[in-house]
Amino acid sequence: MYELMKHQYSVAELSRNIGMYMRLTLNEIKLLELAAFFHDVGKLFISKRLLNKKGFLSAEEFEMVKIHSVYGAELLKKYGFDSVIVSAVRHHHERYDGRGYPDGLRGEEIPLFSRIIAAADAYDVMTAGRVYKKPLPHDKAVEELIRCSGTQFDPEVVKIFVKMFKEEEAYV
Repeated sequence: MYELMKHQYSVAELSRNIGMYMRLTLNEIKLLELAAFFHDVGKLFISKRLLNKKGFLSAEEFEMVKIHSVYGAELLKKYGFDSVIVSAVRHHHERYDGRGYPDGLRGEEIPLFSRIIAAADAYDVMTAGRVYKKPLPHDKAVEELIRCSGTQFDPEVVKIFVKMFKEEEAYV
């Protein structure tokens, strides 16, 4: 549970920072940060055995895990969350090239908040690691974001993400 909370806070913080670099309004940044914090809430409905499995998931198991974004969106909708947040949570696993889930959206069809959360989520997963994968150093994770820019991730979001880290490194 601690790891999930740590991940939620990290993705929310990264997403907020990207939103600030994109010069989103204060209200948009608050909505983005909230959506990012709740992006994986649907995993509460997925078996812990599947979420913590050390080996590869079977096709059937992966289908069960993939539905978490829909479950999360439905839960947030049920509790009256803003539709922008609900949509961002539902679509945070869409891919820029249209090969994501749950709806196969592509490019600009994917809500901006979802595109931001996707990059922040991937970076955090890569650098924090998982039970099935060792963490990558910061520079390798950034290289992977760049490599997948235009296929998995929005190229503009990746460009801003990289710029943000370069500027932060300049002050360290």
